[in-house]
Amino acid sequence: MDGFLVTDPVNINYLSGFTGDEGLLLITDQTAYLISDARFQVELMTQTITDYRITNDYFQTACQLFEEDHLVAVGFEASISYHDYDYLDENSVADIVPTENVIESLRAIKSDAEIQILKKAAALAKQGYARLLTEILKPGLSEKEVADRFDFEMRRLGADKASFDPIIATGIDNTVKPHSVNSTRKIQPGDLILVDYGYFYQGYTFDVTRVCGMGVQSPEIHWLTAAVQDALLETMQIVAPGLPVSALWQKANDVLQVYHLDQYFTHGIGHGIGRSIHEMPTLSYRSDEPLQVGQVITIEPGVYVSGVGGVRLENDLLVTADGFENLTDFDLGLTEL
Repeated sequence: MDGFLVTDPVNINYLSGFTGDEGLLLITDQTAYLISDARFQVELMTQTITDYRITNDYFQTACQLFEEDHLVAVGFEASISYHDYDYLDENSVADIVPTENVIESLRAIKSDAEIQILKKAAALAKQGYARLLTEILKPGLSEKEVADRFDFEMRRLGADKASFDPIIATGIDNTVKPHSVNSTRKIQPGDLILVDYGYFYQGYTFDVTRVCGMGVQSPEIHWLTAAVQDALLETMQIVAPGLPVSALWQKANDVLQVYHLDQYFTHGIGHGIGRSIHEMPTLSYRSDEPLQVGQVITIEPGVYVSGVGGVRLENDLLVTADGFENLTDFDLGLTEL
């Protein structure tokens, strides 16, 4: 290939610094072109050192550049729509070559500068959770009200925006849903509360899950929390470069099996994070892909027992040459308010 067409906005930003919502990035052996429209003229002129084209038809302009630069084969990202693929197929003078995860593989290995930003993001996670426990969570507030106040507080602390709607799951029925949606249910004394949240800071996101209680929790909830905490901590201890990612899920499942809770562990063990809330590496229990130095991953075992409650705990880890660094080393236990 003597050209590569980048269509994913996150990948375009990663490679060029361009923050516009829409556009294309064409990379050739000799140069690079940003293609967007007049809405983003200022960004095109000030945010990047690449050549740029302002147009109302991105793919037509891309095809013109293929011809002008005498490109023979141009790779494109798998995220492209069928409509845009069909246009390229019909109008490109160059052969178009499908690719998958080319830029995402680069993004998976964080630079020193990226790691420093992720550490600052993780520090915001710690500050925000402390504020949630001491100032926001109160009996009588609904899940939606808590989420709104928490979102405001995270932005006040310096976060750019949420990477997903924060989950404030309360009580038995809502905490047993791994992807609970915030409701108008009001917090009651004695409630178990599961908090899952992620926020961007300077373009990079953390992802953290913690549990707490509005008052004293039952022995069963303490037992579930101890089991999940053991699964998290023991899985963290095997994180190292070269480890097949499937070993992470297997380790957590093995620990929960000792507690006879493995049947309640119904999801994956985690995922990569960075410029997106879910990115490479994919921590599938079916994959033997090895962990690599510089990757940042989440580890998030959870158990969800009907009639008792659900507990999930999640940390963000940097894979290092000698193992890992826990970026979110705070308040892992069951805090009773």
